[in-house]
Amino acid sequence: MELFATALAQGWGQATSADALLFMLFGTVVGYVFGILPGLQSVTAMSVFLPLTYWWSPVQAMYFFAGVIGAAGNGGAVTAIVVNIPGTAQNAATMLEGYPLTRQGRAVFALNLSASASWLGAVFGVLVLLAFIPVFVPFLLSFGPAETFWVAVFGLVTMVLAITGNIAKGLVSVGLGVVLAIVGMGGPRLPVPRFTFGSSYLLDGFEIVVVVIGLLVLSECLLQMAPNFFRRWGDAAPHDRPPPVPPDWPRQMADGLMAPFRNLGIFMRSSALGTVIGALPGVGGTVAQFMSYNIAAATTARPEEIGKGAVDAMIATEAATNSKEGGALFPTLLFGIPGNAEMALVLAAWQIHGLEPGPMFLQNHGHLAWALIFGLLFANFVASAGTAAASPWLARLPSFDMAFLAPPVVAASLMSAFTVRANFIDFGALAVLGLYAYLQRLYGFSVIGTVVGFVLGDVIERSYYTALQSALGDHGVFLGSGVAIVLAILTGFALVWSLAKLARIRAVLGDGNAAPPAAGGLAIPWRLGSFWFNLATIALILWLGAEAWGARFRGGPVAGAVLALCLVLQLLALWQDLRRPPEAAGAAPDAFGRAQPANSAEARAFPRLALLLAATLLLALFAGHYVALGAFLVVFWAGIYRAPVGRSVALALLFGAALPWGFAQMTESSMWRGILPPLLPGFIGGEVMPVF
Repeated sequence: MELFATALAQGWGQATSADALLFMLFGTVVGYVFGILPGLQSVTAMSVFLPLTYWWSPVQAMYFFAGVIGAAGNGGAVTAIVVNIPGTAQNAATMLEGYPLTRQGRAVFALNLSASASWLGAVFGVLVLLAFIPVFVPFLLSFGPAETFWVAVFGLVTMVLAITGNIAKGLVSVGLGVVLAIVGMGGPRLPVPRFTFGSSYLLDGFEIVVVVIGLLVLSECLLQMAPNFFRRWGDAAPHDRPPPVPPDWPRQMADGLMAPFRNLGIFMRSSALGTVIGALPGVGGTVAQFMSYNIAAATTARPEEIGKGAVDAMIATEAATNSKEGGALFPTLLFGIPGNAEMALVLAAWQIHGLEPGPMFLQNHGHLAWALIFGLLFANFVASAGTAAASPWLARLPSFDMAFLAPPVVAASLMSAFTVRANFIDFGALAVLGLYAYLQRLYGFSVIGTVVGFVLGDVIERSYYTALQSALGDHGVFLGSGVAIVLAILTGFALVWSLAKLARIRAVLGDGNAAPPAAGGLAIPWRLGSFWFNLATIALILWLGAEAWGARFRGGPVAGAVLALCLVLQLLALWQDLRRPPEAAGAAPDAFGRAQPANSAEARAFPRLALLLAATLLLALFAGHYVALGAFLVVFWAGIYRAPVGRSVALALLFGAALPWGFAQMTESSMWRGILPPLLPGFIGGEVMPVF
């Protein structure tokens, strides 16, 4: 206890010094900026600045990293709330309730709710860390792959209540997300290629940043750009503006800041859940946020508000987002095991300075632990206070024409995808996933469900096979400990509760996709994109199933079982669409509650958007990143949006060349330069042909 008090006093003395405050503020600003830009998250910022820690002291590095970690989630919540684009993967669930509040004219309320819940959640996580270290040590030591499996299954079970619209389509989306996570090397015994079809690129699976940016960010940008393909010269730009910021914004600020206190039960429960999930190595903040959201959706007293701006569900997501950082410190400080990717970089910084992570770290370097703790609190407070203070101005972001702002976000998304692994093929994966999610939004499938399936599917499968390997194939391992039994019972209870709650919601509200059956029986809408998208999804499932259901498949039973369930549900979804009249068959609400009729501008613009992206990728392959992005921006702004050519070219040089070049210089990396430059004289260099 005396050692604990001494380290606390030393840490507090450091935290109040000018040097520490400067590094915390620097990290907070960097984290907030990287968080607010789609795809550039805290891990990216920490990776960029990790080499600089060679010239910093360990304490300075800890304060900087704490600032980045604490502020990134706050920055990512801003764009998720006001423009429906998550800045980071862990802010994906924020969109579900935050953006509907913006469309109701309550963006100031939502931003202040996020700021308050995030700050209080961070405080909760740190206080739990301080108070329950002796209690949590044996709990963490007893948590193996079987227990992690049950936690992830619990999250997937409760996901059913977060699905809006057609339940069959929503569950198909979740299942396909799980299959997406299975792609690559893996299996119950020795790792084998699964769904790679001879591609070396797919052996490593899909990178989570590419998946999240493609499904959530790129698809949203394409939806914003689509109506402009049918503009005539001189027409005003089609712009679906949310209501303006109302004059009662000061009251919205006060109500938002007080919302967690008025919903104290959901806040405490979600903060506790976020802390526990954060303490599980390798699970991550995205899982914590979605699990908190799903549980809030399952237990809310107002189920009709879910997906339409439910305050309690949004409190749940924001509290879990930052409370999980306190939980992630548990395994990092106690055992030298990183709780998430950010903590892995913290351990790397320790090793740079010759510090050995492990059980003796707190005893030998307690002041560094306090640097992380105080830095997290400081960064969350500054970022939350900044968001709250700027909320009246941030709430005006939707008043800008997103069709004009969306192309630079697409350019930034492509840049972010490439910097993850420096692999050109990630460009193509991003485009395919974005176009697929675009169609999902049009035809009533759940984009969020696919993201959750991908995130939790990887945890479920990896934990399932690891647990079986540790028990030599004995399935009794999943009920082999008291913790596992409790989690299994809770999962079973959650399944029954979710199904019962779903039945009550459908009884009260009816099916959100319900429509009178077509006169005369089935109506085959040959000309509707929804019909062909359903058939294409069935064909995709059968194509993947041909491998997973084959006798020679050694990739494990999970893939085959999930695909079989997806096939049944997709056939059910097709049957439901066929029973609806043709004019209603394509007008299903998407995961964010927006209906897109089958003959809408968004549906008709899909082939042109796909062609534009394909041309951009082909040009990038041969001429490089800078040329392709510049051409993409000029073509859209000058040729489709009808902006002045001079302004389009100037902005294209800024967003398509200058900013990517500056980012490449800062990260000491290079953008893709194409396969033609090596064949031509000059100074720009080139790359080798990518291996597919």
